[in-house]
Amino acid sequence: MTNRRKWKIGIIGAGGITEAHLEAIKEESRAEVVAIADISAEMASYRAKRHDIPQVFTDYETMLQESDVDAIIVCVPNYLHAEATKHALAAGKHLLCEKPMAMNAQEAEEMIEAAKKADKILMVAQNNRFRSDSLQVKTWLKEGKLGNIYHAKTGWVRRNGIPGWGSWFTQKESAGGGPLIDIGVHMLDLTLWLLDHPKPVSVLGQTYAQFGPHKRGLSEWGRIDDNGKFDVEDMAVAMITFENGLSLTLDASWASHIEEENVFLQLYGQEGGASLRLLENQFTLYHEWNGVTASTELTPKPQKERVLLFRNFIDAIEGKAEVLCTPEQALYINRLIEAIYTSAQKGEAVRF
Repeated sequence: MTNRRKWKIGIIGAGGITEAHLEAIKEESRAEVVAIADISAEMASYRAKRHDIPQVFTDYETMLQESDVDAIIVCVPNYLHAEATKHALAAGKHLLCEKPMAMNAQEAEEMIEAAKKADKILMVAQNNRFRSDSLQVKTWLKEGKLGNIYHAKTGWVRRNGIPGWGSWFTQKESAGGGPLIDIGVHMLDLTLWLLDHPKPVSVLGQTYAQFGPHKRGLSEWGRIDDNGKFDVEDMAVAMITFENGLSLTLDASWASHIEEENVFLQLYGQEGGASLRLLENQFTLYHEWNGVTASTELTPKPQKERVLLFRNFIDAIEGKAEVLCTPEQALYINRLIEAIYTSAQKGEAVRF
């Protein structure tokens, strides 16, 4: 594929997450944002003015027709991911989609088929894979330093963190669920990417709504809509088993009576263990040194993971690299999330 001096980027959606992408793109000299679309003219104009984006639209289909963009970043609510992605791919654009990839596995499959038909890049924005601590642990696992991993514990739990009560975030028809599909998806993706996506055998899940229905545990993220509703979980837990004997437990909550917010990942291996604390950008290696139990705490230099993610996307467009976050892997995660919700609803394990 012929390289260009600048790749023209269009953004669908002007919400809060868009800001992170726009800041990252500024640090990639091979790309520039030339258009943004959002049904809110006010929001689209705000982002455009803030980041010197020349073209503003209130309809992304019009943007796809009238703006000469090479690639699209989808930053709309979850229920619009599949629709916007398929339209952009059909228009001949490469596509970077915010997480979760889709509301369910069927939508994810349709997005993959659309990318194949269009022969365009489709990548999912799982930025935590590009963290310095994540990449270091991935290297250790490839080198076998931890030995066989037989169990993993991961999660993202908040004390007060329900986003935008009454907005699309807290409505099942537009979000697909609560913290499991919002923040749990990050930790499920990161953990199973580290472990090379083993084949699942069974999923047992449970969900709770103890804070949201009473408008407790709210965060500053998102706009509160008193005319909206809260019909998703505010906590989800799951245990997943895999064909290779590995087991995994996951906790995801927007609100809970705990000491403080915690974003964690622990790996249990025969030769060693690793514990990542993502908010502190620290991780610990548990091992033995000459027969003595030892712990090595490391604080790697932080990396701008969204800059690296976007750089990988551009490299893939230019044919220099494969995307690190493939749509097939995102489909795998969508299937697991769907199974957790199904298990919680039925009150029994789901088998694959």
